[in-house]
Amino acid sequence: MNYEFVVLPMGAVDSPAEVPAYVRTQAGQPVDEQLRRFVLSGLHLWNGRVPAAYRHALLNVEAAGNSIRITAADRADRRRHRGSAVDSAATAVRGLIESLISGLAYQLYDAADDTFWPERTE
Repeated sequence: MNYEFVVLPMGAVDSPAEVPAYVRTQAGQPVDEQLRRFVLSGLHLWNGRVPAAYRHALLNVEAAGNSIRITAADRADRRRHRGSAVDSAATAVRGLIESLISGLAYQLYDAADDTFWPERTE
């Protein structure tokens, strides 16, 4: 199982159910400059600093138009941690993404919780 996050413009969708369709509409479009410069570069920096022994912590990043879809593994390599419960990278990844979009006109969709951050106020 993987954790999935999507960065998209604030107010681009009205409900979490609309996120997949929105991401599909962005396919093939060049990545927004603000997303590329601030968010995508931070995600690539994360991947660049993952030690070889922890390749399971690499993020799968798919960017197009005004959206970035990020998937993170839910557990470390169990062969290295026999019998122990290993924390997922999801909490750290979510914190990273939140810090990268803070102050920008983007929101984070967390597929595991089916929620947006920051929460929408209407």
